[in-house]
Amino acid sequence: MRHDLVLGGGDEPTESMYAAVGQFASVCERDRAAGVILVLVDDRFTDPFAVSRVELAAIVEEFEDLLDFAPTTLLDVFVTAEIADGCEWFSLFGGGGYGAQPDPTSSRVAVAQVLEGRPIRSSREELEATIEAGPPLERMQIAALIGRGRQSSLLRRELAQRSATPERCHRLELELLLTHIARVSSGEKLLAPEYAELALALDNVIVRDCALALAVGAYAGDAEQLWILLTRNLPDPERANAAALLGYSAYIRGDGPFAGIALAAALDSDPGHVLATLLDGALHAGLRPAEVRGLAGVGYDSAAEVGVVLPPQVEG
Repeated sequence: MRHDLVLGGGDEPTESMYAAVGQFASVCERDRAAGVILVLVDDRFTDPFAVSRVELAAIVEEFEDLLDFAPTTLLDVFVTAEIADGCEWFSLFGGGGYGAQPDPTSSRVAVAQVLEGRPIRSSREELEATIEAGPPLERMQIAALIGRGRQSSLLRRELAQRSATPERCHRLELELLLTHIARVSSGEKLLAPEYAELALALDNVIVRDCALALAVGAYAGDAEQLWILLTRNLPDPERANAAALLGYSAYIRGDGPFAGIALAAALDSDPGHVLATLLDGALHAGLRPAEVRGLAGVGYDSAAEVGVVLPPQVEG
């Protein structure tokens, strides 16, 4: 579990921190956690006078009080300025000691991340930069193409619903999506018209539901790269669909911080986005990735209904 450390400079926790530790305690209670370690990371800790020790102690005390309602013991509180090789840490409890961190990039978690081909991002700012909106002029060009193509796209779906094979239109749009995932995987660059047709395809709820299954399949990493590109380059509110799929992909592989950033981008683009709202609520409630992984089954079912066989699920 993580939350931004929001300090007010006084003697009491800020409202944000009251809410955060309350949420942490709720998850501990629900999961029947035996013990928990609190880690406070903030570059202000390099200056002894920049942060009130009283405020930090108040945050810890509030957390301990809330844990009285759970079978959970606060084992220790570690404080450090950053997660970095050689950076000093100490225990706020005193008895836990102090020391210098080993290289975090050599940890088992980091090595596993690298072997899976996933970049290690060192800060929230770096995570946010990954999906930062691209050049405005290019996004405006894509928006214009989406506007010109929307009526044709809606008409095709309407005519398909009246035909003897209503699933054909959904199948073609899903196959278009899969083709572009393969293209991105091979290193090809997408052009503005392709971004526009992908945006229109993801506006189809059936296609978007099918895309959920890609997060648990053999090409999950390739699909995630396409969601990143679309989140960076599509205009609002179309980027919300891609950002929600990116959030889901990050969520079920256990990258909560990136999932939160992606889902926040989706809701910023379209505050009423149903999928993003659902996933954001689950993330903030502390639901484990395994508990939302079942949504991928909806994707497989939807794909089967339109006649597309998606890559098989990889056990996670």
